[in-house]
Amino acid sequence: MTRDRRGAAFFAANVLMWTLMTAILTVVPDALDRWLSLEFARVVGWAVASGLWVVVLQQPWRSRVGPFTLFALQLLLWISAALVAIWISDTVRMPTFIGEIE
Repeated sequence: MTRDRRGAAFFAANVLMWTLMTAILTVVPDALDRWLSLEFARVVGWAVASGLWVVVLQQPWRSRVGPFTLFALQLLLWISAALVAIWISDTVRMPTFIGEIE
């Protein structure tokens, strides 16, 4: 495999995992909402999603960047996925919440 293809495959794997992480961070807390507070359910979702990210992408990241860069980039990606997931979750919940007030 050429260097360009490996780079493209790595980029595609990151995009796919970021999307999956965002989906997990959106769905898991909503699924656990019946049994846990939303905040704790989000922590569980974060643990599942970040654990999956580490299992799938930790080694490819380590082979490309140093530990401090790895930490900074992954933290940025994880936080962005969490913020998007919270926005999606809150957007979906808002009409239900407003409907309950009326």
